Amino acid sequence: MSVLPFADPETLRTLDLSLSDQEMEIEIDEIAKTEQWKKAKTLKCDVYLLNLNVEDICHFTFISLKVVSITARDLDFLRKTYISSSNFERLRFDLRHFNEQEELSNIWGPAFDSQFAIIWYFRIKDSEEKVLRIEILYYNMIPRVYYASCFSIIEMRNVPNEAIVHDHNEN
Repeated sequence: MSVLPFADPETLRTLDLSLSDQEMEIEIDEIAKTEQWKKAKTLKCDVYLLNLNVEDICHFTFISLKVVSITARDLDFLRKTYISSSNFERLRFDLRHFNEQEELSNIWGPAFDSQFAIIWYFRIKDSEEKVLRIEILYYNMIPRVYYASCFSIIEMRNVPNEAIVHDHNEN
């Protein structure tokens, strides 16, 4: 926060928050209120963000960040936002904890289960060629398991034949 107010919000395109201690946690609520945050298009953060409100990241086109955990409801909010967005490109959450897989299946229906991830595909509103791909991955890195949630826009031709492509259904 000591440097951010000096950046010109009209020319700033990327916020890259990094510290030497990547396991550190920082509160994001004050940073998210700044004009620099609101006008940037790319967000990269290699420390764990606390107090993240997913509504505060919807304007970014590219996001890579760490959070301790995220709820199925937050992921569903992002799904609804990105299936209607023409600017969104990619989002990746690195997570310490994730136990919402069953809840996501209740909300979104069946997922495609690959060897490394569970994946949902959703049609993009007003597009026959584009699909929102949402993956939940896990990495067993002893002594801890890490999770990641990735959202990306892909071409319909890149969806596996066995996968279900859900309607964009904004409800």
